[in-house]
Amino acid sequence: MKKFNQSILATAMLLAAGGANAAAFQLAEVSTSGLGRAYAGEAAIADNASVVATNPALMSLFKTAQFSTGGVYVDSRINMSGDVKLTGAAVPNGNPVNGSAAQRRVVPAAFVPNLYFTAPVNDKWAMGAGMNVNFGLKSEYGDRYDAGLFGGTTELTSINLNLSGAYRVTEGFSVGLGANAIYAKAKVDRRAGILNKLLLGLQPDTQVVQLQDKAAWGLGWNAGVMYQFNEGNRIGLAYHSKVDINFTDRTATSKDANKVGEKGSLTLKLPDYVEFSGFHQLTDKFAVHYSYKYTHWSRLNRLYASFEDGKVAFDKELQYSNNSRIALGASYNLDEKLTLRAGIAYDQSASRHHRSAAIPDTDRMWYSLGATYKFTPNLSIDLAYAYLKGKKVHFKEEIKPKATAGLVTETANYTSQAHANLYGLNLNYSF
Repeated sequence: MKKFNQSILATAMLLAAGGANAAAFQLAEVSTSGLGRAYAGEAAIADNASVVATNPALMSLFKTAQFSTGGVYVDSRINMSGDVKLTGAAVPNGNPVNGSAAQRRVVPAAFVPNLYFTAPVNDKWAMGAGMNVNFGLKSEYGDRYDAGLFGGTTELTSINLNLSGAYRVTEGFSVGLGANAIYAKAKVDRRAGILNKLLLGLQPDTQVVQLQDKAAWGLGWNAGVMYQFNEGNRIGLAYHSKVDINFTDRTATSKDANKVGEKGSLTLKLPDYVEFSGFHQLTDKFAVHYSYKYTHWSRLNRLYASFEDGKVAFDKELQYSNNSRIALGASYNLDEKLTLRAGIAYDQSASRHHRSAAIPDTDRMWYSLGATYKFTPNLSIDLAYAYLKGKKVHFKEEIKPKATAGLVTETANYTSQAHANLYGLNLNYSF
């Protein structure tokens, strides 16, 4: 397998995957306080400095500098069942070659970190900075997995660095604007699997596609507005722009001898999204909050890789759909030191018409509990737990392996069952 195929085309296989705990490969886990309410009210609640990652306009509500750091540990349980078979002219005697597509615990546990700081400049201006992970995925199948062309190792990690400012226009109305730099790395490994049964000289664990730690940067922006009717009631609207990340292989080599040494490139089009939220303090102790989030996943409708001279190396149509997330939560101030939270959310799949064994996307429900405990007026800790229940899905993947010159079709039929346990911990300090 030549180097160009090992990088750009492998990245294309990666991007067809879906996510375990948010639509496609988007991650929601920006804070522990938000996790405790299923991220309801994200664009309107100012619990701590994590507002930098959600709605920068909320920074205007803080009277002192705020610091928050921690993360969410995601323990995903995604089990696959099904079968894989080879059919076509190159199959001996025309009889299908069968294998198993079953695999348990497809997605390994992972920690999603965060770090935020915000401070007032004066009675009008505030500034903030943050680091969080808003896109990522990972799945792992065994080296000798029969359906090795569909499920191997698939990993995309990204770090979002944000610098934001907020301005209080009137006593109740604030605006915010931020700049984002996203650093992304991709890794893909695909193996021969059942192809070894066609006497192609391949062992089942033979690597047929490999991409090791290709990295790239992308730039974007975010903005938000907040209107506070009074101290107990406010609404917010936040927008995060699309981001294009260009993966380029500057030392690429193609299978065409005339293109040796030419570079290739593929652009990953991450979606923009908008969120509307509300927060209402109904009594001195009890508050409710809600959110509606809409993500423009349909802009990732095509995977296109090309050589430096513009000729096509890979062109694949996707069928990602725009998706919605609806969340409802509540908070209860038990006393001056302890705040309790709960939330429920429905998160719609983005790959409703295009599913993948790499990490099958599905509709999911969130059920969350959380708490904040203040050790002192300045120091507090957030704890949260959420259970995610995914909808069982059935889907099929099909490919014509290049090793068979198109004379064989590999088909995998899958049933996916998914749930996840999420545990959050953040430390907050004001000064």
